[in-house]
Amino acid sequence: MSTQTVQIILVGGAVQGLVLAFLLATRKTNQLANRILATLILLISLQSVLVAFDTRDFFLTYPHLSKVSWLLPLLFAPLIYLFTVKLTHERPRLRRLDAIHFTPAVLVFFNLLPYYLKSREEKITYLNDFELASKDDFGFIGQLALALVIFYVLLSLGVLKRYRAKIMETFSELEKIRLQWLRQFLFFMLVIVAVAVVSFYAKKWDVPVLTEIYRYHLHYFGVIGFIYWIGYKTLSQPRIFISSPPVYSETVAVLPEPVPTPVLQTHQESTATSGASGLGAKYQKSALKEEEGQLYLEQLLSFMETEKPYLSPTLTIQELADKLGVSKHHLSQIINNRLGKNFYDFINQYRVAEAQLLLVDPKFRHFTNLAVAEEAGFNSKATFNAVFKKQTGKTPSEYIRTHTESRLNLAD
Repeated sequence: MSTQTVQIILVGGAVQGLVLAFLLATRKTNQLANRILATLILLISLQSVLVAFDTRDFFLTYPHLSKVSWLLPLLFAPLIYLFTVKLTHERPRLRRLDAIHFTPAVLVFFNLLPYYLKSREEKITYLNDFELASKDDFGFIGQLALALVIFYVLLSLGVLKRYRAKIMETFSELEKIRLQWLRQFLFFMLVIVAVAVVSFYAKKWDVPVLTEIYRYHLHYFGVIGFIYWIGYKTLSQPRIFISSPPVYSETVAVLPEPVPTPVLQTHQESTATSGASGLGAKYQKSALKEEEGQLYLEQLLSFMETEKPYLSPTLTIQELADKLGVSKHHLSQIINNRLGKNFYDFINQYRVAEAQLLLVDPKFRHFTNLAVAEEAGFNSKATFNAVFKKQTGKTPSEYIRTHTESRLNLAD
């Protein structure tokens, strides 16, 4: 690939990055996260231009741009982390403490400041010393940038893991908010940095084969492509409300007698018995008494059977708590400790049970699996199939086939 082609691709990508950054910065949904990502894309676009023209002749012509590309990658890692933190609402607002993540970049800036302040002639003299300039290119600053990306990407994956646990305690449908694309982005960044580490040390230690194969600009093609993809995903990501102000009703709802569902009966009896033996560490300071907990559990199970709130695809734990007249915290404690589940699994076991009934009901024989899923409270075929297979060990189609075969055997 010619140098001119590489430059066209990278500069073209940088220009499109500017457009994407503008769209992100002006979008009203997820404002803070979008602006952090817009900043990251701007910096990557600038870095891509510097990489495109990373030739000795270019920097001899524009010496004041030399070593700018050393500083920019130190900003990528904390921005990726802050983007993850703000998008998942782990810490929704910027805090003064967030600035500490940019400490390495600030220290490196002051370290490079004497060079930045040098005259044009002094910088050209330095750049003409090819051996010294090449040695500095693969010095401590480059290694620090790589280490920071690895550290912050792993940190971001930890944030995402906590986020997933949190939404499974709050929402009954995760398809639009699980941020699977962000997880893919972070793993892709680990792949990119792994390639960069190998190439960096191949150049530094002059490993013949790797030095010949690898070209510095190649992984920037991947970075630019993936940044566009992550920008598109962010633009299409709805706002995530992980928690809402608790609203408690003044009276506890009077609930009718429970009507048991045979599909769930055995499981509920076993989990209620095994889960009531003690409170988890998470709720050690809870004010919920044993008798109250048992009463709320009975009300919850009765309400689930008679009112079927799980048929609402967007049901959240706050909404269910409001309907029962209990606090969200106490409801979460009951589901976690007395039933041994998170909210997501608890609600979806009822949806699966409902789907099991509908799939074999002659009145719903003309329904597609997607239509049955929607009737049972799911709003995504992918989620329905995954949860159904997890809880029953069969796909919906396999379940219908097994039931049909059993019925025919009984008829014989």
